[in-house]
Amino acid sequence: MLSTSKVKLTELNPHLICVLCGGYYVDATTITECLHTFCKTCIVRYLDSSKYCPVCDVMVHKTKPLLHIRSDHLLQALVYKMVPGLFTIFGRRDFWNCKN
Repeated sequence: MLSTSKVKLTELNPHLICVLCGGYYVDATTITECLHTFCKTCIVRYLDSSKYCPVCDVMVHKTKPLLHIRSDHLLQALVYKMVPGLFTIFGRRDFWNCKN
């Protein structure tokens, strides 16, 4: 029989937080070369000026690093499950940004 135990959010935070902005992942995006994950806007902005992963310094791509990043829908869904209000906050923000 499997036993269940509760895991505290603080124990998972290092795996759910972007090292570039320090916040929970928003549109989690992973570098395919090294599998490090960041917020989409954070990593796109970072790769405008660098071709290397900000965590491990591996070269993402010599000329087109944005072709080597992928959305991580599973990790983003996990973030939204662990931090329930986050999805609502960003949904409302996106709604009002589209209205204006």
